[in-house]
Amino acid sequence: MFIGWIRKDKFVDDLEKLSQLVTMDKNLITKTIQEDQSLAFGAYNKENDLEAIVCAYSFKNSILINNLYYIKDIDPDVIRRLFIILLKNIDEENKSILFMSNKFEQDILEGVGFKKYANFKKAVHKGAAVAFNFSNATSKSISNANYIPTVTKLDTDTFKENRVEYILHIVAKQSSLMLSTQFGYQHSYALSKDIIKISPWIMVDEAFTDAEKLIRGVLYHRGLKTIVSFIPAEVKEIVELYKSYKFEFVEDFGLLYINKKPTFNLDSIYGF
Repeated sequence: MFIGWIRKDKFVDDLEKLSQLVTMDKNLITKTIQEDQSLAFGAYNKENDLEAIVCAYSFKNSILINNLYYIKDIDPDVIRRLFIILLKNIDEENKSILFMSNKFEQDILEGVGFKKYANFKKAVHKGAAVAFNFSNATSKSISNANYIPTVTKLDTDTFKENRVEYILHIVAKQSSLMLSTQFGYQHSYALSKDIIKISPWIMVDEAFTDAEKLIRGVLYHRGLKTIVSFIPAEVKEIVELYKSYKFEFVEDFGLLYINKKPTFNLDSIYGF
């Protein structure tokens, strides 16, 4: 087993092989690595096949570990070693380092110093019929005309970061659907041919009417596919909104951090 820098010469082939075993966002991985190759590491078996990959994106005040993928039944020590080498290559003691973790990963990462900032749930919509009106007027009211200024303002208020560059040039892809009102924005995209991911979705506090317009918008355009989102587990209004539109909560997650503790406004995060 080799754990270290990504093997650049065969990276495309390695990633394609791993994607046959694990549902992953190849676009996000590739663009994140292109942004900063020093924050990307892989684990290779004796046959030099890529079995796990981790990479991160650096903002002004934080670092988001936005990709971790690995084969089924991987040795937990492989993940531990991947994160240790990643952390050793992050020379930013004043930045929060963040990762959205499932229970398996959390048990490993707490051993290397991560702490839980907030509980999240994975919400999944599998095409269950939901009766609602979606008129032309509603469609026009959630167009992306105000998208960039809305993202700029709300992300600065919510995350203390300007994340426009990340959303538009790292996360966004050809399949992206960008919706917004003056009180919030929502980005969704195809994670695979059958799965749509809502990420991110941010609203002004208590903008419930607009939030409902946006969830109707994504269901209207994407409702025949499986839709997934990660939402704060203890914000009642957000949980109830997803429930009312037939989303199921299938798995518990935790937003973990190491170094500086973040100060996010969780009430605004409708999809991480």
